[in-house]
Amino acid sequence: MIPTNEEELHTLAGEYVLGLLDPEQARAIAEARAGNEALDRAILFWQEKLHPLSALAAPADPPAGAWHAIERRIAKPTAQLGIRRLWDSAVAWRWSTAAFASVAAALALYIAVIQPPPAPNFVAVLHAPQQEQAGWVATANRSGLFVRALAAGPPPSDRAFELWAIAPGATQPHSLGLIPSGGVLKLGVLPAELTDGATLAISIEPAGGSPTGQPTGPVVFAGTLKAF
Repeated sequence: MIPTNEEELHTLAGEYVLGLLDPEQARAIAEARAGNEALDRAILFWQEKLHPLSALAAPADPPAGAWHAIERRIAKPTAQLGIRRLWDSAVAWRWSTAAFASVAAALALYIAVIQPPPAPNFVAVLHAPQQEQAGWVATANRSGLFVRALAAGPPPSDRAFELWAIAPGATQPHSLGLIPSGGVLKLGVLPAELTDGATLAISIEPAGGSPTGQPTGPVVFAGTLKAF
């Protein structure tokens, strides 16, 4: 059943665009879309907002043997085909493309706004130096800043993560505050430094924050805000 609540409808539409629904649910959404204007608008909104994020993911080869595994599944005896074969092949496809889609899916899952956010909108993926795996994701708009850990571990027990912003063309970082131990930071006001091309960085600092107003520990994650 297609929800009539607008927030629930947007959530369902986002999951549909991301491919998170099972095949039966996805078919039901596709069929209902033609006769449900609100659902169609929600799907178009998420397609417009989420599909450009895939450009942030570096190209990656599927896991070794993935395509051979798909071929073996397709070649199963006829007696074993049907609904189970359809689901099995979908699982194989999802796993084979997981490396390529991981960053885009993670970004989409952590976009905290269900209703269409006011422009401008920014996103940044923060990586550890010399690593491609996303450690943190940040989204920003006029409603504020939302930063969340994806694959980053906690700081040392007597230390804390501190978030910094560097405006485009500037050299001095500005502290945006300590990141709580739960790995989520929300700011209700968008800092002036956060524009297209700004840098976000995370350093390891004393538990109470940097005593100097500048990073004193190593910068362990950094990324650039991109408008979308």
